[in-house]
Amino acid sequence: MSGFVDEVRKLLREGGDIDALADSSERKLLPALNMLIHDDDDIVRQRACWEIGKTVSRWNPSRIDNMIRRLLWRLNPESGDYPVGVPELLGEIGHRAPEQVTNLVSVMLQYLDDETLRPGLLQAAGRIGQRLPDKVSPHIDEIASGFRDSDAVVAANAALALCRIRGSGAEEALRSVEHDAREVGVFCKGTLHKKKLYEFAEQGYGQVDDLCFVVRLPPAGGRR
Repeated sequence: MSGFVDEVRKLLREGGDIDALADSSERKLLPALNMLIHDDDDIVRQRACWEIGKTVSRWNPSRIDNMIRRLLWRLNPESGDYPVGVPELLGEIGHRAPEQVTNLVSVMLQYLDDETLRPGLLQAAGRIGQRLPDKVSPHIDEIASGFRDSDAVVAANAALALCRIRGSGAEEALRSVEHDAREVGVFCKGTLHKKKLYEFAEQGYGQVDDLCFVVRLPPAGGRR
């Protein structure tokens, strides 16, 4: 299995076609992708979530519900699980199977106090809000609270989420960063860009349904 996981990881990192694998059956591919949602590499992790979201969206509703319940349990500290990558996966499933996410956003956002999960939770809220703005609009204040975080990545995830939700409430909340010059990376359409937070307010990223997420830039003179 480890050799197959390495093969899948390489394809994800390079933006290759997962379906071109010699054995791309769900039975073999899904366990590999589930392992890779915890990968240290941002691109691998996010692409793994993206691919699982596509697969899960083809399941029947009860199977999707079971998947969502299992993932939500993994966010709970009592589960004793390693939940990094889980919020992003929930966001992709919610975006692609919107009929299944009636209470998903409110349940996810109760874990916003967890510093490790916060960026992914904000990303997930934005992905769901991109498809179902009415489900996420009641949580705009919770999402906008990310602007107060000293971590620019958290603030940028909040901004990207509001860009995706749009609407008057989201646009008003985005004014909080219109003078914020903190810089992050945004990986979108296969390319990494450097963006300052105020650019989110000016340009409104994330409206296209493409892989687009915030990454932490390496320190000046450092290596990623």
